[in-house]
Amino acid sequence: MGRKSRSAFAVGVFALSALVTYNVAAMAHGHSTASTLGHHMDSHISHLDDKHDAFSFEPHVVARAGGGRSGHPRHAVKGARVGLEGHGHAGVSTHRHRRDDRVEVAGGVEGAEKNVPKVENVQDAAADADATLPASALLLRREKARGTFHVLLTANDAPYQRWQSRVMYYQYEKLRREHPNSALGGFTRILHSGHPDGLMDEIPTKIVNTLPPTVRDDGYVVLHRPYAFKQWLERFANDLEEEYVLMSEPDHLFVAPPPLLATRDKAVAFPFFYIAPNDPKFAPIVERFNEVRAPKEAFKPIGSSPVMIHLDALKRVVPKWHELAVAMKRDKEADAAFGWVVEMWAYSIASAQVGVVHETIKHFMLQPPYDKSMNVDGKEAYIVHYTYGDDYDKNGRFTPGVNQGADDLKNEGGWHFDKRDFTNRAPRKGELTLPPANAGEAIRRTIEIILEAMDALPNWGL
Repeated sequence: MGRKSRSAFAVGVFALSALVTYNVAAMAHGHSTASTLGHHMDSHISHLDDKHDAFSFEPHVVARAGGGRSGHPRHAVKGARVGLEGHGHAGVSTHRHRRDDRVEVAGGVEGAEKNVPKVENVQDAAADADATLPASALLLRREKARGTFHVLLTANDAPYQRWQSRVMYYQYEKLRREHPNSALGGFTRILHSGHPDGLMDEIPTKIVNTLPPTVRDDGYVVLHRPYAFKQWLERFANDLEEEYVLMSEPDHLFVAPPPLLATRDKAVAFPFFYIAPNDPKFAPIVERFNEVRAPKEAFKPIGSSPVMIHLDALKRVVPKWHELAVAMKRDKEADAAFGWVVEMWAYSIASAQVGVVHETIKHFMLQPPYDKSMNVDGKEAYIVHYTYGDDYDKNGRFTPGVNQGADDLKNEGGWHFDKRDFTNRAPRKGELTLPPANAGEAIRRTIEIILEAMDALPNWGL
């Protein structure tokens, strides 16, 4: 199937699986959906809570401009700046030394709400912790890390996030051991729940806060992602050894170590068929948020992940990305047109606003079932993204939606996998099986990695 035809096809393929878990996922975050599900279904399918983990969904987008009055974009953008800094979630400051001598320091701000524990003198505590690493030692470590990139994973503490994050980190560690001279550098999970979780000793983690109470997410948990990066940059980035970072998500599995693709002058990203800033039907919305009047060619069909980027360029993009994500979510027309990927659109527009150039690379990532082999245009892929549901008959023929919940078909040899089936818990051992032989190498490799991690990791289901 051609990539240009995938947008419409994706809607029919995966609508059912996303709808089944919409209410479950939203309720896991404390949102009531009974009164709003009808509205979401009526507006467009991209509002499905398929990105419950906040950062792992390439949704089935039927984007449409129109619906609702737009308001004034400049007022919206300025308004989005209000109340973005302080908030009532307690920060956490910890200082850990891991066996491999990596230092974890998570600093936060004081809690402002009642019954929320406060961390006193957090900035001083973080500074004292940093002081344990002399400047000369940091310089030496940065020199050693030259030519590598640091993996940044954003996640919350929901079960859906936890099991995917564990598998991702397990696979990262495995490839790093197998390819010690690759460009794979360090790894940090940016945990944006405001408090520690049960994976602190398993995955290198920095803790940041959720959005301030003054910024409502309205059930759109993806809105926390730009703010998480903003806090990480403000608190931790100056201590990073690597010059480059790879922004990633829990359902990204490394299948080959990516080389250092980015440069100081150019970031590298994956092109998404449903992010089309130069499509004439979206042009009026894009232009309303194009404050600097960036040229048309400056807008790329990209989201915020996977993106490999120099740290200085990331520092330029993130504040504008955060600002635009909030403003565009509040804008009725933009929200109606872009739905669950409005944060991705915000990243594309923000990059054009601050002049950070992105090169798109198709083989950066695979997305089964659309990608069957481990190559794109003859080039080896680096990441598998298992966001879409997969259904096959016993002969490996793709049968979208057929085997979802149909035990009789499964017993006849049908096969099904969808990460959303495991929204509230991790897959149990014995629940996952390998797909039929002809289903494709990409989905088979995905399941092999998940099964291997399930067998190898202690306390699976934590």
